Amino acid sequence: MEPLNRIKLGILVLLTIILTATLGLMYLEGWDFFTALYVTVITLSTVGYGDITPTTFWGKLFTLFYIICGAGAMAYTFASIAGFIIEGELKKILRLKKMESKLKSIRDHYIICGFGKIGKVVAEKFDSLGVPYVVVDIDEKKLAREAENFKNLLYVVGDATLDEVLIKAGVERAKGLIATVKSDAENLFVTISARGLNPKLYIIAKAEAETTIDKLLKAGADRVVSPYIIGGMRIAEMALRPEILDFVSTLMDETYDMEIGRFTIHPQSEVVGKTLHESKIRQRSGATILAIIKDGDRVIINPGPDVVLEPYNVVYAFGTKEHLEKLKEILGSSKK
Repeated sequence: MEPLNRIKLGILVLLTIILTATLGLMYLEGWDFFTALYVTVITLSTVGYGDITPTTFWGKLFTLFYIICGAGAMAYTFASIAGFIIEGELKKILRLKKMESKLKSIRDHYIICGFGKIGKVVAEKFDSLGVPYVVVDIDEKKLAREAENFKNLLYVVGDATLDEVLIKAGVERAKGLIATVKSDAENLFVTISARGLNPKLYIIAKAEAETTIDKLLKAGADRVVSPYIIGGMRIAEMALRPEILDFVSTLMDETYDMEIGRFTIHPQSEVVGKTLHESKIRQRSGATILAIIKDGDRVIINPGPDVVLEPYNVVYAFGTKEHLEKLKEILGSSKK
């Protein structure tokens, strides 16, 4: 039985015994309700002033009976309460110890700064995909409460704009950081701090105001997301081309395990100097090449079979996670 249910059961039994004993003494001793209740409570609590005591044989016998039952019920109830408190605290201590150990060893993870509405959505997605992440938020009660709902949640309590808090979250070993704290100013400070601590970190920042986007990019963010702009564009697209968005959303659903990957062709890759047809990328990896960027800004959409693959070309591909992993090996690059 759950600790809380044990406590409820103990209290219910104890109240039943008190009420039964009160009514019994009223009948056997002829006392009024308050006097009988008074004697019952002080007797069960072991106070026993002795100012009022049963005088009849059956009253004394009945008192012996309810003392035995009541003492057992009280012991059970208070033991359940103590166990609930101790077990809860012990569980909390063990969870924090385990979390601290994981925080010291975790790497190639994402740090989510701010556990508001957007931060929770990101965490839910990472949780479902098994992506390692650490949440940084100043509200300890909220984090402890949400730990019951997120199976892989690791968190650090503190101000995400402070270097020591980001270091505790493993920013120097992290793969990426997502700044979704309340204000644009805080997101700006988080970005500056994170970029200074890890120059290679991939940073995505949230911007409420459109004027903040440029500032966040200059501060070191790789990508800046404005929920209002994206939300507005999404609504417009749904209104104008709902069938296209439905198709894309269906493909990107977790059920189909489809992703879009970005790769850079390594100079030593086996495909360098070959055409798409000669490299047989599609047959070997299963991934579909959507676009190739050459010379930094020349984009070839849906490239044909005679497009030549060159060093440092950026390739965008579509496929399952397994397909993209095979393509990564062929191109000899790291997926971003």
